[in-house]
Amino acid sequence: MYKVTGYFKDHKVVRRFVDLYDAIDFKDSVDAHYPVKLTMEKVIDMREFIYDSWNSVMNADKNPLRHIPDTNTRHMVLQVLAWMWCIVFSMWVGSFWIMGASMIAHAFVLAAIVVTVATFETAKRRPTFFQDFPTSTPSRSRMYMWMNGQKIKLDPQDKGGEHE
Repeated sequence: MYKVTGYFKDHKVVRRFVDLYDAIDFKDSVDAHYPVKLTMEKVIDMREFIYDSWNSVMNADKNPLRHIPDTNTRHMVLQVLAWMWCIVFSMWVGSFWIMGASMIAHAFVLAAIVVTVATFETAKRRPTFFQDFPTSTPSRSRMYMWMNGQKIKLDPQDKGGEHE
């Protein structure tokens, strides 16, 4: 976020912009009216600060681990760092009992994030991957069912369903 302030003799003009080019354009417009003083500053709001702080540590494409070419190695290094912080935090709290649960919880959370990101990336890059994805089990089909490894043809007049 950018803040442009123009100081005139009898008043002050202040506007905030998300886009740098909009801020520069407004600054030029204010400057055309000959202010006594004109300032333009970058203002970091709390949301942007938290987002940038999170990405600088947790996003392997933004933090220094981005220089490791293999994604699996990057993930393993992040996992080891997470376990290290689990150990440090549990020592800081003073309870070694929580360390194991914290490590397991972190592993599950990180694994769930990895699976979610992988699924999203697959959907974005290869949407046809999900085209033949099974949406129902064969035993619930209206035409046949499987029993003891054998295909049994059902009566075509039977409406099916266990609650009908």
